[in-house]
Amino acid sequence: MRRLLVALFLAGLTGFTMPLASAHVDIVSSFPERYANVNPIPTTVWIEFSGELQNLEGEIVNTLEVIDSTGLVVSYEDAIIEAGRITTKVSGQSAAGSFTVKYRVVGQDGHVIEGDYTFNASPDYSEGQSPMPISAEPEKTEFSVGAIVLAVF
Repeated sequence: MRRLLVALFLAGLTGFTMPLASAHVDIVSSFPERYANVNPIPTTVWIEFSGELQNLEGEIVNTLEVIDSTGLVVSYEDAIIEAGRITTKVSGQSAAGSFTVKYRVVGQDGHVIEGDYTFNASPDYSEGQSPMPISAEPEKTEFSVGAIVLAVF
């Protein structure tokens, strides 16, 4: 009887140990790229995601903000959403140096994805200069519930 209960318990856990499917949108590409050194300072910034973004009439659910090295928000006007791409304009009066791009988007599945990345922009960067990492992005780690439960036993 005990053996049967253990077998049923383990069989029930197989559903939990299978990797969880992730339908969330992820960044596919961006301009400027993360940690890039660009010349001149860009007038637009965009991020392309792996799936379409929600675009609700009359509501702002997706945002893209660009902050220059002095801490000023230099993006202006509402972000433009086209399928999986979000784009914003950047002021021509931005201070050179480290820029932070902050995003918050809602995928078609309704999940909110937010984060940020940095790039350097200055008229002084040459094309041969290699990008300098400015900040580290935390790694994403996913665990299945079943794997954690099995590790306990």
